[in-house]
Amino acid sequence: MGDSHDRPVFRVGQIDHVELFVPDRNEAADWYRRALGLTVCADYELWADDPKGPLMISSDGGSTKLALFEGRPQEDRETAGFHRVAFRVPARSFEAFLDRLDDLTLTDHRDRTVTRDLVQDHGRAVSIYFNDPYGHRIEITSYDVDEWKSLAPPEPAVEITDIEAVDEETDTVHDNEVMWLCHRCDAQITAERGVACSVCYRSTCPDCVGPSPAEQPVCKSCHEEAG
Repeated sequence: MGDSHDRPVFRVGQIDHVELFVPDRNEAADWYRRALGLTVCADYELWADDPKGPLMISSDGGSTKLALFEGRPQEDRETAGFHRVAFRVPARSFEAFLDRLDDLTLTDHRDRTVTRDLVQDHGRAVSIYFNDPYGHRIEITSYDVDEWKSLAPPEPAVEITDIEAVDEETDTVHDNEVMWLCHRCDAQITAERGVACSVCYRSTCPDCVGPSPAEQPVCKSCHEEAG
């Protein structure tokens, strides 16, 4: 392992957005327009097509935003705090942060150890979520999706050298056949047996695929996130 002093210094660029719960997203957006001059960000308005998605508003063309979600607002609950603060970084800094996860030993709101496998691909942005030591939810996000994907290492794979190590239900494989790990349960899967989740695009074994009315494979993790 190289000297940690040789690593590039990681620092966040700016706050990308702050998430707020409001009773009605459009009504709240209208108030922020009238009171503070924030307007709806047209580039991300499609996210609001999902009833559980955010309506993004900004006063500087989308550099720093408020993300309005429908839900119970803070009201007079003094200890409720904010929902999540997101910091935006370029692609190389996003990858540099992922490289530091083993040293940082972060956990998320589900008490899961945060690894690069938990990166969420939102189409126009990629994000990783975690908590600070006090339970506040933090997000590192980058809009340089294509550049980051060119920097990210390939999905972890394991090389099978012992045929008896393969699950009995798996079809016979040849020595040295490359297999993948299910991102949710770490089960070994082959290309024929596994699928890619249509939401997060990560390798998923059949046991970890949830129900989907659109007949597209959705892993149980994304299914639970969608509620």
